[in-house]
Amino acid sequence: MAARLLGLPLAAQRGVQSAGASCLASCRGTARGYTAAHGSPRILQSEVQDIVFHFAAEEYLMQKAQVTGPLMYLWRPGPVVTIGRHQNPWKECKLAQLEEDGVALVRRRSGGGCVFQDPGCSVFTFLAPSGEFNIDRNLNIVLGALRRCGIEAEKQGRNDLTYQGRKISGSAFRHAPDRGVSLHHGTVLVDTDLQALQRYLTPDKRKLQAKGISSVGARVMNLRETFSDLSHELLCEAFVSEFREVEGAQEVAVEALNEDSPIAATPEFRAVRAELQSSEWRLGRTPDFSHQLETRIDGVGVLDVRLEVVGGKIQEAVIFSDALFPDVIDEAMLALGNAEYGRHGIRAALEPLRARFTEDGPRLLLDALTDWMAANVDD
Repeated sequence: MAARLLGLPLAAQRGVQSAGASCLASCRGTARGYTAAHGSPRILQSEVQDIVFHFAAEEYLMQKAQVTGPLMYLWRPGPVVTIGRHQNPWKECKLAQLEEDGVALVRRRSGGGCVFQDPGCSVFTFLAPSGEFNIDRNLNIVLGALRRCGIEAEKQGRNDLTYQGRKISGSAFRHAPDRGVSLHHGTVLVDTDLQALQRYLTPDKRKLQAKGISSVGARVMNLRETFSDLSHELLCEAFVSEFREVEGAQEVAVEALNEDSPIAATPEFRAVRAELQSSEWRLGRTPDFSHQLETRIDGVGVLDVRLEVVGGKIQEAVIFSDALFPDVIDEAMLALGNAEYGRHGIRAALEPLRARFTEDGPRLLLDALTDWMAANVDD
């Protein structure tokens, strides 16, 4: 293992372990300040930047590991837009821009809104037996870690932390009643790309009526704006120190979790990771919605398209138009039925019609309809 684990000094890494083996076994024994009735605290940390890895790790810890005491997991992702379990990615994101820039889109299993994250966004995850789970206690650890970095932040509402009135941290929660385990994960904005919010997220101004949950904007800031020396590494060190003090766990080692950890090779972990990476989960789980598009194209006519989308697929397409070639419109409506919603799905559905409409007028209408729809479902 490298001499430093995400910036933690050697003194803070007493007996750093692999997280894998201990994730596969019960948390036995006691930590300083704990009795046998209270499970040992644990601290996990990772340098992996694939956010799906971390979501799969969270799921594994909730569903398979023996969480008998407080557990803290520290990590940060590569550039990614994450949406809540019941959100509509087409309403929340500019999918074409994400694809062009190589930014991932991932749907969480937890709730909450649509957010952009990158390596400038530090993430904390707390797990505990549900009977001992306490959101305020978790947030107090975050606040204490920030104080160790010279930052006097405040709680706002139930989930958010602010600095001088601007949001620096948000949270989401999950509970597994059958397992008796609860999870709280959240972000700390250290030096994330705030301009990405404008590049990749909307509020959507199109005529798309969604039944899912929409994100609400908030005034946010990076802590590096005021605290220029702050880094992910320093923040992690502060988290570890605060967690150890609050939980009476000075002798608890930091466990490294990575792609080579045994946990990552378990069938359960791999199954969750594959599901979260699948198009069916990311897009097919979208709540039903309708989308209306209208335009007038010189030399073609007026186009008014109504799409009903169920499970990420176009269930029904109705096109109103004054174009001179009604056969093109009829065939397009049939072709769009059951097509994948999105520019690639629409193009894949309409492109085969080119072989049927070879004359200039119908071909112009078909090409114009295809290009316009593809540009406007993902803009």
